[in-house]
Amino acid sequence: MKPVYNFVSEDSGLITKTVSGFIPETAVIPLKKNGQDDVEILVKAGDEVKEGQVIARSSDTCSHSSIPGKVENIIRSKFADGSEGYAAKIRLEGVFSFSGKKLLETRWQAKDVQNLLFRIREGGVLNTFSEPVPLNVQIKKLDRSSDRFLIVRLYSEDPSRITDDFVTDHYFEKIKTGIAVTAKAMEARGILLAFDSRKPLPDGLEKEFEQETACVSMDSRNYPNGFMHEIVSSAKKTFKNSNSVFSTLGNRDLFIDSVTALNVYNAVVLEKPEITVELHVTGDCLNAGAVMTLKTGTLLRDVVAQAGGFKRQPGKIIINGKITGNSISALDIPVSKEIKSVAFVPFSQLPDQKKQHCIRCGNCLKICPMNLSPEALYRCFTNMDFKDENLKLIEKTAALCTECSLCNSVCPSRLPLSQTIALLKKEKNDEK
Repeated sequence: MKPVYNFVSEDSGLITKTVSGFIPETAVIPLKKNGQDDVEILVKAGDEVKEGQVIARSSDTCSHSSIPGKVENIIRSKFADGSEGYAAKIRLEGVFSFSGKKLLETRWQAKDVQNLLFRIREGGVLNTFSEPVPLNVQIKKLDRSSDRFLIVRLYSEDPSRITDDFVTDHYFEKIKTGIAVTAKAMEARGILLAFDSRKPLPDGLEKEFEQETACVSMDSRNYPNGFMHEIVSSAKKTFKNSNSVFSTLGNRDLFIDSVTALNVYNAVVLEKPEITVELHVTGDCLNAGAVMTLKTGTLLRDVVAQAGGFKRQPGKIIINGKITGNSISALDIPVSKEIKSVAFVPFSQLPDQKKQHCIRCGNCLKICPMNLSPEALYRCFTNMDFKDENLKLIEKTAALCTECSLCNSVCPSRLPLSQTIALLKKEKNDEK
């Protein structure tokens, strides 16, 4: 592990409350990414839509209009994860169905498993623990022949953003309910709560759930500490010499974060679809940092305006954390359900970004928490036309990568090691 101090968010401990974002006059709602052939777009130019109305649907999830209004057009758009696709450009008109209304809790305890899964799907809930995936799909794919466990990370795995920590601190009662709903929907044998050791959980929390519940303390002063591997390893050490059921949990169980649990609460208990996000807005280019509650479809340029505008031009715009995130180059990109943070970084804080040839320094091997060889895996992907038997063996180890991106941070040649290994993993999964 590596000390976290070089990565920790500049806003840590400074932002104490959320800010309600401006209602956008025009929202650009992501509908369908390139390659998502099973997504059906349900609206067209000229249609009137309500707040929360389903405007695109697949067999796995739904997309909703975050505002009431009229569809101006279906446009091509770039998205925050670097992909492209179609989006609905909606002009604000009419009355709100959810915003400004007092929403009453439903009796979710009376709902059966199929009803809970239906509400999670109809609410468009994504699991953002790692790569965003529809939560109901993950639950349905769980192995029903053995015990299933729900593992909940209650802090941010990327220390440069504070979103999950902030959500846990401010919405903990709702998160607890979201955890209970998810555990029932997946028929979990037990619940494991992974928490930041600097912020102990309330006493007696283990007794508040119907399922057997335990907690594991994670040291957030080191990195990586919030990926699946670290949580499983810590749990196995904690319960090694006991008869606890949690000694058997592993990567085939369901891992969610606090943001996902909050969205489950909204979708099932309040029957409110996922049309808002809690977004950590940060960076030395801005006049102010904040955690904003924003409508999906709000353009980043409108987010900047609410943060007081730029005091200096950004050298890079980073989505979802300076360690594990990705960079974009435009402000005309809409806020979507996958986004937890956006950082506007000045040129003065950027290292030399010019990619060079690998110098075989060994830094990536020394820092990899999984003892992999990132530079060899990089060669596996970039030399597809010529592979020796050794590279073929090394290639299989890509599945062990947690995508913590530490190799990127120490590479003097600025090679995109983590991103390339992620592509290699995806390629091997697609071959299965």
